[in-house]
Amino acid sequence: MNALAPIAAQEVRFHEYANLFPMLTGQPFDELVADIAANGVREPVVFMGDTILDGRNRYMAAREAGVECPRVNFEGDDPLSFVISTNLHRRHLSESQRAMVATRLAKMGHGGDRRSEKTEQAANLPLEIVPANDPDPAPITQKDAAGLLNVSPRSVRAARVVENEGIPDLAEAVDRGDIKVSAAAEIARLPKEEQPEAIEQKIVNRTSFTGNNEWYTPAEYIEVARTFLGGFDLDPASSDIANETVQAERFFTESDNGLEQDWQGRVWLNPPYAQPAIGEFIEKAVAEFDSGRVTGMIVLTHNYTDTRWFQTGAANANAICFTRGRIRFEGPNGEKAAPTQGQAFFYFGDDVAGFHQHFASIGFVVQVMK
Repeated sequence: MNALAPIAAQEVRFHEYANLFPMLTGQPFDELVADIAANGVREPVVFMGDTILDGRNRYMAAREAGVECPRVNFEGDDPLSFVISTNLHRRHLSESQRAMVATRLAKMGHGGDRRSEKTEQAANLPLEIVPANDPDPAPITQKDAAGLLNVSPRSVRAARVVENEGIPDLAEAVDRGDIKVSAAAEIARLPKEEQPEAIEQKIVNRTSFTGNNEWYTPAEYIEVARTFLGGFDLDPASSDIANETVQAERFFTESDNGLEQDWQGRVWLNPPYAQPAIGEFIEKAVAEFDSGRVTGMIVLTHNYTDTRWFQTGAANANAICFTRGRIRFEGPNGEKAAPTQGQAFFYFGDDVAGFHQHFASIGFVVQVMK
């Protein structure tokens, strides 16, 4: 491969073969950005003509890090095999992730539009996915695609159900490795309006953000909330260990069942994230604030904006802070969780200006109009 000039900022065109594989997101992408910022781009981006054939993640991470990205030109005669073999060698993809690639390959038919809306949003640029334009396209069957990606035909059939019947978030969850393709196919058969909550439940169970596993909010976030409210009178979903950091005057443990208790004063709430508990705690929080017993309250959840419980919280809160990046919750032994999404702080109270002043350093603050 011949070396070419470094990639200019405006050159953001992806070959459709490159777009078969999922982009890195979340913590893996952040780690790649940090590595490139510290060590530069070790492996050049591969171009075919004026399109990126291999190296989208390196390009995006280098752009994020402000580092120049070297490039080479592809000189082989089988770009599809090159992309598949390179990605399978470089990345440890599960069978579910490979099945999604296989079904896209069979569906693509050498020229279908494989534009990734998620990729466009992540880059914050108008990305162009350039078709292969093979003058003599040879259709790739599901069986052939399964063989190329080393997955079972059964997994490819399930992936096809996800692609054809599921909402976009479902395919993205499989691509990230959050949901197995067989489970995703079951979700895809649900009515589309029921799929977001089913996805959330499956991810929550997988990442152990449940009432059966303790995950604690890092102290720096609690300190911001404590300083703003002037202290916490109550944490209604807590434990002895959690309250060492929260430092609420009173707290309810799982055995106390905060859902059955009266709440009063200044409240901090990081509820269990599994259903139905999270929905029940959000409804309880709204009811306790409306009763007048709660004078100010901060509630921390994942930012699942399309769920019923999030909409209930958002409709009744006075302001919301959407975090910049993801909060890495801590386990009892100091282990760090790796959430697949960002978080949101709901504020219930009259001092929206003060909430903005304290939480603007954490993320984007919006006032809820009522």
